[in-house]
Amino acid sequence: MHPSPRRGALLAVAALAVSAVQFTSPAVADPAAAAVSKCGPLDVAFVLDDTGSMGGAIANLKTGINSIVNDVVTASGGDYQFGLVTFKDNVTIHNNLAPGNAAAVTNYVTNTLAAGGGGGEPEASDEALNTVVNNRAAAGRPQNVDFNGTWRSNAMKFVVLVTDARPGGFDDAHGAVDVANAAQWANDALGKGIKISPVYVPTSAAFTPVITPIMQNYATTTGGVFTQTTATGAGTADAIRKQLSDCRQTDVFMRDQVSDTGVEANPNGTVWNSPDIKVCPGLADCGAGTQPVVGATNYVHVRLNNPGPYGAGTASGVLKVYRTPAGGGTTWNNATNGDWVFIGQQALTVPAGVTVAKIPWTNIPGPGHFCLLARWVSATDPMTFAEGPNTALNTKNNNNIAWKNFQTIRGRVLEPVRSWFTLGNATGRDAKTDLVLTAEKPVRGTVVVDLGRELLERWRAGGGQSAGVKQVGETAFQFDPQRAGLFGIPLKPGERHTAELTFTPEAPGEYLTSLVQFVEGEDHGGVAYQVLTDRE
Repeated sequence: MHPSPRRGALLAVAALAVSAVQFTSPAVADPAAAAVSKCGPLDVAFVLDDTGSMGGAIANLKTGINSIVNDVVTASGGDYQFGLVTFKDNVTIHNNLAPGNAAAVTNYVTNTLAAGGGGGEPEASDEALNTVVNNRAAAGRPQNVDFNGTWRSNAMKFVVLVTDARPGGFDDAHGAVDVANAAQWANDALGKGIKISPVYVPTSAAFTPVITPIMQNYATTTGGVFTQTTATGAGTADAIRKQLSDCRQTDVFMRDQVSDTGVEANPNGTVWNSPDIKVCPGLADCGAGTQPVVGATNYVHVRLNNPGPYGAGTASGVLKVYRTPAGGGTTWNNATNGDWVFIGQQALTVPAGVTVAKIPWTNIPGPGHFCLLARWVSATDPMTFAEGPNTALNTKNNNNIAWKNFQTIRGRVLEPVRSWFTLGNATGRDAKTDLVLTAEKPVRGTVVVDLGRELLERWRAGGGQSAGVKQVGETAFQFDPQRAGLFGIPLKPGERHTAELTFTPEAPGEYLTSLVQFVEGEDHGGVAYQVLTDRE
């Protein structure tokens, strides 16, 4: 059985068609339909228009806020965060996303939230979304404080927007730039796996033809639901309850090994040589061993498989790819990417079956030996396990992540060919690491690892333990081509050091060698080196 509650059975009557317009009023709403599906972790930000024309909707929301909040607490199994933002021609943050803050949000809505002012339509709904989706700071904006809560990668993420006005930025004027900005914030939300579910309160029918397409686009782009209430705002709370009950799951996965079926956490072997990632010189398919051409534009081809074991249906999301020097111990950080450099992304709709994304990789730096990381980000398919700094553990735990670390090295008999391996420490503490060579098809010849002076001194400080190696230079060691290792190399948190490998084959052929970094017996990443040797 899957370890996360987010994959639980869903209440059928709560399911809504993605981006469909829903009309609701007290006469037709069924509050029981909104409660009690087990959604897993939930992050919910309310973005509310509190201008004078919204009096009816706010009054309705006040009567229903306890039910809305209780639904979220129950559906999340108590694992939730709320955010609360209001807007006129400015943005006011009342609650940042924070664990267990139901009481604070409920108290504000019940006792303080009131409709008033606004200075005429339009309002800053687009900039309020920008604040919440993109964690905007207050500096330089008519915004009271920073929105700095953390959107969790393992939570289903909702923004509920309630307004009766056209988006007008901060200048109290609606124009093409505001429509473009609204579309941009929707795209940003898609890239972060956030659903925007807007509730339109049609207090002025004259604006409806303008507002409706904008709000529908929020929902269509992000996988949310667009709802229109009555002109009096009646049914606002019930609309929100229905929107938040829609936690249906899709499950797109990338394989860690050929035998991987998407089970989390992956019970199989290494997770750093995914068969679903490769680099090709163009859009056409290519062999698995193709290396990127330095200085040119190549394409990262990523195979997405749908469905996995934890959801079904056509999925929408964004595939993001990253690079780092070939090696192990890479650090991931949700805010800054850690050791990983962003390459590019592609928004995709993934039907049942296999979809191949092809993301351009421009200006590839030398020497051309990289790890690649692919992450599928979707509002209906969040990470099951919260991502931490250890890339290997993130990849093992989440079928939305795949890691490719495969190098093809071509040479001739008795001519040395070189590559590199970068050791890192992603544990967040001082740790000792082992560097271990194994071979599926051992090199007929020599394999030399040059640690460099800093790593050599670290290894000696850690006790100088080894197996299957002999020193052949000031900082270099010849490894037994079948199995060898250097053990107990101390590294500080976040450190990365690069060792140079030299393969000198004595016979033509195809050889496959892996160099793997272990920390306390746990695989923290490796590189598979395919050495192709010709006679001449």
